[in-house]
Amino acid sequence: MTQDRTVRITNWVVTIIALGLLLVAVGCNPAPADSSAADAAALRKADADWMAAAQTKSADAWVAYYSDDAVMLPPNDKMANTKEAIHKGIEGLFSLPGVAITWAPTKVVVAKSGELGYLYGTYQMSFELGGKKISDVGKLVEVWGKQSDGSWKCTADIWNSDLLPAAPEPAPVMKGMKKKM
Repeated sequence: MTQDRTVRITNWVVTIIALGLLLVAVGCNPAPADSSAADAAALRKADADWMAAAQTKSADAWVAYYSDDAVMLPPNDKMANTKEAIHKGIEGLFSLPGVAITWAPTKVVVAKSGELGYLYGTYQMSFELGGKKISDVGKLVEVWGKQSDGSWKCTADIWNSDLLPAAPEPAPVMKGMKKKM
């Protein structure tokens, strides 16, 4: 056998052994387990804890569930994209006499990476306005991000009513003006 042929055979044998070792190494290190079920349960619990905090009617307790870069998109109001603006909006909500709010997730989804999740569901809210009880029902979407400490914080919060808007009050007829037919 020539020396050149021996080197080629040796190189092939080394390559085959290296590939075999690589396959064994890959087989011993399986992909990480999908933790989305556990993360979804943790996210569902964080949302339930958030609703419990809302029952205290403390803006501080409510706002603690938002991330530092959160955005709140309330119905019929401006977007709040700072913690201060969110706090002010929640304080306004809690200042309504007799305010009561509850919500329930319908579906919770967490990305396979475990860093981001969302839920959607329904809410019920009531309060008094001018001595009259106002009730509302609607739907919501919350986007949550997992924080470095493993906790979940809401990064985007939007809700809107299922009810039709109230009809506008008729404009008063000004004195001296005739109605056009």
